[in-house]
Amino acid sequence: MKDIQFTQNGRFFYGWIVVFLGLILMTFAYVGFVSLTSVFVLPVTEDLGIDRGTWMSYMVVMSLACIVASPFLGKLMGKYSLKLWVAFACLCGIVGYIGFSRADSMTSFYIFGIILGIGFAGTVPMPVSIMINKWFGGKVRGTATGIAFLGSGLGGMILSPILNSVIASGGWRMGYITLAIVYVALMILVLIFANDNPEAKGFTRMGEDETEKVKDPSEKKGMNLKEAMGTPEFYIALLSTVLVVLASSALLANSVAFFVGCGINDASAASFHGFMLGSLIVGKPVIGFITDKLGIRASTIISTIIFACTFAMLFIMPSSPMIFVYLVIACYGLGGPTITVVPPLMVNGLFGDKDYGTLVGVMNMATSIGGAFGGTVAAMVYDATGSYSGFWIVACVSVAIAAILRFVAFKIHDVKEKKLTA
Repeated sequence: MKDIQFTQNGRFFYGWIVVFLGLILMTFAYVGFVSLTSVFVLPVTEDLGIDRGTWMSYMVVMSLACIVASPFLGKLMGKYSLKLWVAFACLCGIVGYIGFSRADSMTSFYIFGIILGIGFAGTVPMPVSIMINKWFGGKVRGTATGIAFLGSGLGGMILSPILNSVIASGGWRMGYITLAIVYVALMILVLIFANDNPEAKGFTRMGEDETEKVKDPSEKKGMNLKEAMGTPEFYIALLSTVLVVLASSALLANSVAFFVGCGINDASAASFHGFMLGSLIVGKPVIGFITDKLGIRASTIISTIIFACTFAMLFIMPSSPMIFVYLVIACYGLGGPTITVVPPLMVNGLFGDKDYGTLVGVMNMATSIGGAFGGTVAAMVYDATGSYSGFWIVACVSVAIAAILRFVAFKIHDVKEKKLTA
């Protein structure tokens, strides 16, 4: 903990303001894109008379837009004004949610889903990772990332019951208007506080380890995108992220409907969804701390294995809903960080700082690929079979495979490092 300081050169370290901004963005931006779809599933599909799988196909379109936009935005944010690009992404979020509030057909959801996909690519989690990497070195980065990224859990706990209440009283369209208003506030905060240049503020990066200490930014260690694409661990890391997010997006998009199907009433189901996301408030800092103390490999394997257990609990849950729902929440709290905290830290651990923004953008693409299909496929499985059980089994196996793949990626990296130092 001695590497974590709140002041530098007699002044409060601005990096912690960046972490707080990241926390706010993950709290109110990430959950809107990813974690709160479940709240809208039943009211939207019942009002418009659309099957769950059909309606959730807009997420495929949104994710594809995110996939296309992510590498471009990652490169632009790494080289030019991150603040302005994130503000632009917030504007896309505002337009997208207002469009959703006026939608009366799948065509509208597809069109505005494209705009939301661009907004997601440029709002979270990529710019948060880039800013934290600029302000914090390897001795502190895991803790800083864990604190910022716990916002996704905090936001779910806060916004899930609020949106559920808004939808109950004013309808699902008002729910989307509420999210648009949230994005107006976020854009203002980004324009005021976002910063990815410690030197311009009179600071230096906190907690750098020996491999990161370079005088000339052009001497940063690691690989650029082209070099990383020539390694097997690059593709292994991407595949593992796709598998993890495929499972995660299915759970986040369908959890409320699944809980209701298990016999839990609507209000309690929304609350349990919020508690599940809220459990990340504990889990993300814990995984971040483990990363700083034991390394990214240990935190990666531990969190991914626990996340696989989440889906085992979901499969068993219908037999005793009020017992297993708490086990689901506990496993999600400690396993969920493998979705957001682990991928950007893996980028740093495997490929270094040299082209961090671009590589995080590519990792964001992998996240979007998994997110594109998880929720929709799970809903289609339900439409076809009347149950989510079959998908939970597949998700459990997929996440377990992801844990093995991540272990292999670091093993390959270690072998290369030993050869270089031999």
